[in-house]
Amino acid sequence: MRGIFHPLVWLLWFGSVLLPILWTRNPLYLSLIIGALLLNRWALQRPGDPTGWQRVIGWMLGLIPIAVLFNVLTVHYGQHVWARLPHTWPLIGGILTWEAVAFGLANGLRLMALILLFAVFYLDMPSARWLRLVPRAFFQAGLVTSIAVTFVPASVSAARDIYEAQRLRGHRFRRVTDYAPLLAPLVVDSLERSVQLAQALAIRGFGAEGSSSPRERLLGQGMLWIALLCFLGGMVTSLLRQSGQAVQGTCFLMGAVLWFLAMWLRSRGVKRTRYRTWLWRPRDTWLLLGSSILLLLTVGTALHAPERWFYYPYPPYDIWPNFTWIPGAFLPLIALPAVLAPSARPHRSPAPTRRKGHPTQQEVTS
Repeated sequence: MRGIFHPLVWLLWFGSVLLPILWTRNPLYLSLIIGALLLNRWALQRPGDPTGWQRVIGWMLGLIPIAVLFNVLTVHYGQHVWARLPHTWPLIGGILTWEAVAFGLANGLRLMALILLFAVFYLDMPSARWLRLVPRAFFQAGLVTSIAVTFVPASVSAARDIYEAQRLRGHRFRRVTDYAPLLAPLVVDSLERSVQLAQALAIRGFGAEGSSSPRERLLGQGMLWIALLCFLGGMVTSLLRQSGQAVQGTCFLMGAVLWFLAMWLRSRGVKRTRYRTWLWRPRDTWLLLGSSILLLLTVGTALHAPERWFYYPYPPYDIWPNFTWIPGAFLPLIALPAVLAPSARPHRSPAPTRRKGHPTQQEVTS
């Protein structure tokens, strides 16, 4: 599957958007991020993508009042009181404040922004592209994970088809026991798909021995064990606090170097075939520049001026969020994929021209 953007650039964009979502609870910034992500979702949607996005939007909008209600009923603190519940009520008894409403709203917007980010990210990074990013040493584990992730949607689709077939045969689903006829066909369908997948993997040589020599495999396993011992040594010295930070840093550094060397040796014996190459287009260059600017500005402002991202409505802080021009000016860069993505709207075919004395194709077929 050819994506719209290069996978490495798309990963960089994902990281540059994830950082401001995790670093702030400011409702103004989160609303700006959500708007940009919705614009990306609309621009990156393709005719072949799965539907049901309206229900996902409704479900995400339902998270905000749930987060607000939970925070209001469990946190009884603040200066702006708008109601009181009896103190004899367990857990929910006490004052109800506008600070709790604001903090619950901020948490709901933050959760909505995270869900939207992963939804937009998955549009151009399906499991097949994820699998190519896995290092060759973990190729088998990545393939198994990819199969496990795609197994659930396939099972849901099969269950829906079996449900419709049973209804066409006159079966009525009224009680819980009426869903028993769905289990046997669903299990059989899952076993058939598993056998077909196993045969396809066996034909392509999955699980065969690599081209590395026994000495390289033994050396790689030894390096892994030594790296594990180095990590354990660094953790033990940090807990005992009897040695300086230099010893701890040396242990962790040696463990990391040995681990990467072992992965490199194990990757040499794994061969992977690629049927399509990833293309680098001009829009990838622009997205790389925009994501890098967004990442650098986010990290820079978070380190040198963290008060610009900070929001906490409870006393002694202010309930009203503060909006500064530095984050607000570069957060619209999140919508850069919507600007760079090619249009997916279908083009209208031109109206048929009719020559004098000759009927059109519609008139002939009619």
